[in-house]
Amino acid sequence: MGLSIALVGCGAMGSALLEGWLTLADSKDRFKSFWVINPHREKVVPFLKDSRVQWFSEPSEFPQTPDILIFAVKPNLLREILPLYKSFDSLFISVASGKSLAFFANHLSPSASLVRALPNTPVSIHQGVICLLANAQITVSQKEKVEVCFKSLGFCTWVKSDDDIDKLTAISGSGPAYVFYMIEAFAQGAESLGFSKEIALSLALYTFWGASTYARDSSAENISPEVLRQRVTSPQGTTIEALKILENGKLPHLMEAAMKAAYARAKEISK
Repeated sequence: MGLSIALVGCGAMGSALLEGWLTLADSKDRFKSFWVINPHREKVVPFLKDSRVQWFSEPSEFPQTPDILIFAVKPNLLREILPLYKSFDSLFISVASGKSLAFFANHLSPSASLVRALPNTPVSIHQGVICLLANAQITVSQKEKVEVCFKSLGFCTWVKSDDDIDKLTAISGSGPAYVFYMIEAFAQGAESLGFSKEIALSLALYTFWGASTYARDSSAENISPEVLRQRVTSPQGTTIEALKILENGKLPHLMEAAMKAAYARAKEISK
């Protein structure tokens, strides 16, 4: 039959999810319809004009109660929006950061079935990280529906607490931005050695892509990134000179500090 999904909001995260769902090989078996509430439809990319995607201004226009109702709006809008959905008996999923399960129970219903999902934008190409947290009201069949939605969009795992979600917001949620920033820096380094902007970017992109793919595949053989790094680093070669600079710049410390700052902000938003 396939699931009916109502998506409240279709910005960066909402559209990334929708692109991922629509481009799955078995998408039409998994999903029969997508009902999207988004005031900025004209900004949405053309692929979202799939025949299964319908656009609405408010939830009262839905043809029936959706199986799953997903909130993909900015956290500061939730207090205003959630009362519009109190009468629905759908499975509720939030991808909005910083708002706890208790927050949604207070604004929807204590008996509502709720899941907090933390995907990142690479779900659009089925290479995302998705972390999931359920409340006590979730049934086995509802959990299976959640997994139908998310398990084919990348690495998917269940966690135990709202605090886990806040921590993971700083790791996998914000993580793509850290990687993009490092790719920018890598490309700038290549430019400083005389390569054109276009070639420098390609060198950065393919180096990160190849190395990360190799590291992921090697992990299946229990070969860690540390071992892979050591294999590339000869005692008196070129790589070790570059790594000395990164070590002196305390790159691991900077990454740890960056994640802790993002985690602290996630906690602030949740208050």
